[in-house]
Amino acid sequence: MEKSVWKYQEQIKNIANCPPSDYKPIDMIGFRWVFEDEKHPNNFLPIFVINPQRIINKTDMEKCSGYALSFFNSLENAKKRYLKLYDRFEDFDQSVGTHIAKTEIKPEDGVASHPNKIGHFNLHEFSEINLAIKSTWLCPAI
Repeated sequence: MEKSVWKYQEQIKNIANCPPSDYKPIDMIGFRWVFEDEKHPNNFLPIFVINPQRIINKTDMEKCSGYALSFFNSLENAKKRYLKLYDRFEDFDQSVGTHIAKTEIKPEDGVASHPNKIGHFNLHEFSEINLAIKSTWLCPAI
């Protein structure tokens, strides 16, 4: 992959193969957990930017993933996973949000993993990208 400037370049520059070489530009709709307030500062931040102490004792792959944005390939998959985690973790909604937004992701936004079996994928954004302006708040997550 050509040399690009990633949104979290400083944080990932010493992580081997980050973003992973199998991540590709995509043209698809992604669904992301957000806060009801569309201006909430954490809506489009990766988990390790929101909570840097979570990086402790992680593998390089986990560190790289923590600086990507999490999305799902369908509203149904985003809701299913939210419900599963909501029941397992206290204050889950306070850390990831209470709603789901739909985002139109284009190749010029960055590179993404292939969706896994639960429909989750990661997106590493290019530095100048603002996905909030390309997103529509759809509904409460539960």
